[in-house]
Amino acid sequence: MAFKRSDVPGEDIRLAMEMTAKRRQLIDETPATPLVYEYGVNRLAKSLHPGFVKAAIADKIPCSADCVKISLEPVSGWEFPYFRAGQFITLSCKTGGSFLSRPYSIVSSPKEALAGKLEIIVQRKGIFSEFLIDKAAEGTELWAGEPSGDFHHDSVRDKGHILAIAGGSGVTPFLSMMKAIHEGSEDFRITLIYGARTKARIPFCPADFEGDGVETVVVLSDEEAEGYRHGFITADLLKEYIDDDTSVFMCGPNAMYGFVRKELESIGFDPARIRQERNSVGDREVSEIKVFRLTVHIRDAVYELDAPNNETLITALERAGIPAVVRCRNGSCGFCHSRVINGEYFIDKKDDFRRSADKKFGFIHPCSTYPESDIEIDIPIMNV
Repeated sequence: MAFKRSDVPGEDIRLAMEMTAKRRQLIDETPATPLVYEYGVNRLAKSLHPGFVKAAIADKIPCSADCVKISLEPVSGWEFPYFRAGQFITLSCKTGGSFLSRPYSIVSSPKEALAGKLEIIVQRKGIFSEFLIDKAAEGTELWAGEPSGDFHHDSVRDKGHILAIAGGSGVTPFLSMMKAIHEGSEDFRITLIYGARTKARIPFCPADFEGDGVETVVVLSDEEAEGYRHGFITADLLKEYIDDDTSVFMCGPNAMYGFVRKELESIGFDPARIRQERNSVGDREVSEIKVFRLTVHIRDAVYELDAPNNETLITALERAGIPAVVRCRNGSCGFCHSRVINGEYFIDKKDDFRRSADKKFGFIHPCSTYPESDIEIDIPIMNV
């Protein structure tokens, strides 16, 4: 209600009193209906970005000599969000005295996840993976972080044919992509070249994925078998499946990345058309292991713990049972963005994805940072 100033002496006071009375009348006549605080766009955003989802292990099936396929289902009242084929989730739970989190690429297709089925392949490698394989029974509840990562096909950035090169459990994002192509939620061609030592180490059945623009080639290095290639993923093999409409995606051990990149370079393949999934940052090689004091602030709580200089800060936090925010574990996503209050630290250049402002004002990613002295940091709270 607009108030218009009058030129008549005393008239302003009368008009103001009338406006106040009118406002009271309007308020009294307004129905006592609660205001709407939740809108459709908010519900959509919540379904796409739920944060953490509570999930339970539904099934565990060995799928190779050192890999197990684990099926997850959402706990009642929760549901899995939509994702792009090729993305990963971060699983978290407390085991023993530690609170552990690890990223795992999703095997399921997007439609399968919306139907309540989320599968991962876990390779026996590391404390958390061994816990999932050997100790976590059916019904064990975990926290699943929302799907993340940009290791998926983008029609603006990537060519229409993906030459997928994988080794070990690195095949998992490509299994999701192939399923998505079959179900129609992705539209591109894919040729998977998978390297393994023996048939016993292949964690999937190639014949299950053939057709509809999907082709699989398995290369065995330590044995010869009918229907399989023998040797290594060399330039001669790569040339058979590369054309002008090809982008190369790689996921597997670091040794594979270096070898295949050199082979691609030898045939003149454009490195701008090569993409690889980053592996988690591991232990650092040091001449002498030193143990420093790590002081951690999480809002009003303060923790003090030991932090060796050969392990990342996130590893020290997990070992102490502190539920720290983490997602990619390779420094690239920035989810564990934290502030250094004082102390010295080391970050390898290849794992340093901080913005220039973060470097200037002392922010780090604990998943890729090692202590170089006693250090004090402020980290975000894990909202689960």
